[in-house]
Amino acid sequence: MTGRGATARLLDALGAGAHVETAATETVVRRHVDTFDWRLWRSGARLTFETVRGATAAVWEPAPGRTPRRVSLRYGAPSADAIPPGPIRAEIVATAGGRALLEVGCAKVRRRPLRIVDADGRTRVRVWLETVRPLRGGAPAGATRRFVAVGALLGFGPDAGAAVERVRQVPGLEPVEDDDLAWVVAASGREPGDYTSKIAVELRPADSAERAVRRILARLAETLVANVEGTVRGLDTEFLHDLRVATRRTRTCLGQLRPAVPAEVLEAFSEEFRWLAAATNLCRDLDVFVEKLSSTHPAGNDERDKEVGPLLDRLRAARANAHRELADVLRSERFAKLLSRWRRTLRRRFLGAERAEEPVLSFAAERTLRAYQRLSAGARGLEPDAPADELHRLRIDAKKLRYLLEFFASLWNREEAGSLVAELKLVQDSLGDYHDAWLQVERLTALAPEVLAAGAGAPTLLRMGRMVADLERRRLADVREALDRLQAFAAAPVRRRFEALVAAGMEP
Repeated sequence: MTGRGATARLLDALGAGAHVETAATETVVRRHVDTFDWRLWRSGARLTFETVRGATAAVWEPAPGRTPRRVSLRYGAPSADAIPPGPIRAEIVATAGGRALLEVGCAKVRRRPLRIVDADGRTRVRVWLETVRPLRGGAPAGATRRFVAVGALLGFGPDAGAAVERVRQVPGLEPVEDDDLAWVVAASGREPGDYTSKIAVELRPADSAERAVRRILARLAETLVANVEGTVRGLDTEFLHDLRVATRRTRTCLGQLRPAVPAEVLEAFSEEFRWLAAATNLCRDLDVFVEKLSSTHPAGNDERDKEVGPLLDRLRAARANAHRELADVLRSERFAKLLSRWRRTLRRRFLGAERAEEPVLSFAAERTLRAYQRLSAGARGLEPDAPADELHRLRIDAKKLRYLLEFFASLWNREEAGSLVAELKLVQDSLGDYHDAWLQVERLTALAPEVLAAGAGAPTLLRMGRMVADLERRRLADVREALDRLQAFAAAPVRRRFEALVAAGMEP
């Protein structure tokens, strides 16, 4: 069907019992915008940046069926800063959850606006007939498709419903419930929801331990690689966070599941992933500290700017240096060789390991209970004045146990596994807050001479002293909370829940 034929049939369908007015066709360059992990799409929202005759506007639809709202942009590149301050920007930023806005697909659209009006000339329903062609790198990247959008004006919902039903009868047009997002994004090699940092591996009880471990490691490698470019470019701090977590999970998998991994694989890669993890430490720690200070001491207050500004400047400069060093690591020949060798290794079976051929169900049960028992033993009798390194070791043990529960969740009762993970995360968070506070005290103490040498005055040094005192008080509260949660987690009721969770894999 030609475009003219489709338009004529649409006009005939919409005009049944109503008057339809048409406007001139306009050409639009539409860029679909979302976060790397699809936070807008997952919430049901849509955000596009549309350029018509040189002017660009953001079109924000916060939920299906909600009337889209438009706001002119400061500039055309996808960014929250391009959207003027106001309710629309606030909604988008809140939905994005601190992640950068990125272009996920682009299309050239020929759009013809239509209006259904009543006898008094009032617009009751707006309709847009669109012919959409995906672009990639500014060039056409596929065939065209036609879409119809129907928008009800306030008070005329039934009229819009009737228009939708008429459109459904027109051959050659896409369903009105559809939009062009998935199709346009596909031209860029992606699909909505194609990235998540979660472990999404479906294991079968009869799988061998080595096959399950390789599948888990392969999934983690995908996550790690997916976050390299965003980390190097510094698009937002979550790229580094996800890369770091994927690296840490990989190390946990190699360490905790080593009976299913050949010795030569452990020897070849354990140290390399330790090197990679260490390379991410400083930049991530500074990300956390800068974000914490920026949120607790927001800009715009003269006294705050005078006291905290010089400290934040030093932290941001240190973070920029740390990021450059990390980017050099991720561009290095050593890292490229690590990824290349790792991918080749994961394509081959893990032969010769002690428990490689054991069914994963029993292997997972034994490994997970072992990790739980280690954490529980460490928690017993621990006092709030325990050395920081001992608490840090417990924090690491809690992470390892959590990762094992996530690795093997598909083998067990998902709801119960998820509940245990949520409880364990509270333990981990409390220990993490304690550790972050300890690191921040150390960093503030070390920065004091630098801040003074840079010309900061007494107000900044006094503020830093108060921060250290506050952090020390917070550490004491955090460690008490962490110990309470740890000891509850190590108690008999939770132990029985663990045993019941993995019971199918345990020997009678």
